[in-house]
Amino acid sequence: MIDLIDIHSHILPAVDDGAKSPQESAVLLGQMAAQGVTLAVATPHFYPGDSDLQDFLSLRQNAFEVLKKHIGKDFPIKILLGAEVLYFGGIGRVESIKQLTLSGGKYLLLELLNLKKIDEKVTGDIISLKENLGITPIIAHVERYRRYRGYEKLFPLFESGTALCQINASFFTSLPEKRAVKRLVKAGLVDFVGSDCHNPITRPVKLKSALETIRKISPSQAKRIIEKNGKFEEELCAL
Repeated sequence: MIDLIDIHSHILPAVDDGAKSPQESAVLLGQMAAQGVTLAVATPHFYPGDSDLQDFLSLRQNAFEVLKKHIGKDFPIKILLGAEVLYFGGIGRVESIKQLTLSGGKYLLLELLNLKKIDEKVTGDIISLKENLGITPIIAHVERYRRYRGYEKLFPLFESGTALCQINASFFTSLPEKRAVKRLVKAGLVDFVGSDCHNPITRPVKLKSALETIRKISPSQAKRIIEKNGKFEEELCAL
């Protein structure tokens, strides 16, 4: 079985709209383990306009401690902390954003929902995260933005490595999103497949089936994604 990583998950109990209890968290983690996941990053939602950063960090850490106590020390998946941060104007000039990166490193999971369009202001903020703060944004569930005006302005950022592209495993089962995802895969723009799991029933872990679908679309791209994820796992675990 191939080792997989999941950089986008809502497995921490009672933090956001993800797992509601440590028992539900454990079920999601069990789904991951059954599909070959060896590393999961817990990325609860952070909404800058609604949440105080220090309160969020405290809540996240407390939930992590509860989860660790519930699953025990010998659980087969390594869990790291991050956040799914909602975009806001000027984000690339806010030093405190560094506290929300994946495992305290140089990658930030960035959500672009609730925008009407992706214009030069948005792409400029994404670029400034890297140029000003040394943070490489990973754009979460890119396929969701396919109807935004200016959606394709993201593509040069992926091609240059200024930003990285994460797609959701679940969208391979929904026809409109599946078409958008296939286009991204064929273009060689996909860096990560994330579960974006929230609960075991309606938003479970589907990483294994997604990877199998990517292999059918493009074996070479599946190989590239797996190799990239392996290197990324090493980088995160070294922090």
